[in-house]
Amino acid sequence: MYNRFNERVIFKAARISKKNRILTPFVYLGSAFLLAGYYLCIHIYKNSKKYMAASLALIFFFMCSSFSFPDVTEDNEIYLTAKDDNIADSNLTVDALPVEVDTDTKENVDIKDSEWIEDSDLYNSIDSSDLAKTDNIDTFTLDDFLSQENIVTASSDTEESGFDKDAWNLILVNKTHPIPDNYEVPLANFSGSMKCDERVFDAITSMLKAAKEQGIDLIVCSPYRDYQLQTRLFNRKIDLYMGKGYSYLEAYKITSEKVTVPGASEHQIGMAFDIVTSSHATLDYEFGDTTAGKWLKEHGKEYGFILRYPRGKEYITGIEFEPWHYRYVGVEAATYIMENEITLEEFVEGL
Repeated sequence: MYNRFNERVIFKAARISKKNRILTPFVYLGSAFLLAGYYLCIHIYKNSKKYMAASLALIFFFMCSSFSFPDVTEDNEIYLTAKDDNIADSNLTVDALPVEVDTDTKENVDIKDSEWIEDSDLYNSIDSSDLAKTDNIDTFTLDDFLSQENIVTASSDTEESGFDKDAWNLILVNKTHPIPDNYEVPLANFSGSMKCDERVFDAITSMLKAAKEQGIDLIVCSPYRDYQLQTRLFNRKIDLYMGKGYSYLEAYKITSEKVTVPGASEHQIGMAFDIVTSSHATLDYEFGDTTAGKWLKEHGKEYGFILRYPRGKEYITGIEFEPWHYRYVGVEAATYIMENEITLEEFVEGL
């Protein structure tokens, strides 16, 4: 049967080629493809059972493989579906899901501008009696600082120690450099909830005083925070975003750009301050365009403070642009950092 079909194809090709010699190469080439296809079909027919078994095995492999499910997220090897309603548990704490957000490579969650939750909105939304006890959302003016008595300020042995990587004022705290477990903050306690590293008291007071002398009213609205408060603020913002319809993982990613993960916040070491002014008391981008915001960026270094999270450096700091957040590093280091327009991460890496 096979030989008969082969002979018929060759005979037919020879007749056509004899009548049209110009078509000879095309005729024989077409005949070759026809015969190859014919014998391939015969081969598959004879081995149909083997190919069927191999196909079933391949289908089973894909069904059992994790990458066959598009809903599964592989970020940091945590296999949870983004649509899993069990994740959206308001009682779930930060520690219960240790997601580490890689800001260099992560895809941004699609979020509308109108859905950004500013820090000031977060503070205003907190109404639990437990959080209210901390009272760390009070504001503190220069008069509040100067009215304190018996404050232990920086002495000669706690002055900034230049470009020493291990100096107390240059400790790097971020998502990849959490606060060491044995780190102790020498806190100075003020009226209300006001606390900060006692070695920074003179610097922040001098800066507020200098600004006031130039007609600029600076207000500290968020100084030292302990771990418990930072955790509550972080979880609260996650809850607010989940209330807008985002999954827990999406809310976590967005929140980590707005509120530092507990244990990795500079507010917990008492050297960071959120600063606003009486005419613009909102923690938002627009503060950077105010007279107070511009004064801080220009003169903060003279008192040892740097704009910690500058615009365009989010891929390094892991935090969005925060023109209100200033961190003490010492006059010498602050001058170098601000004049060279780098971040504390870049500065410490170069030491």
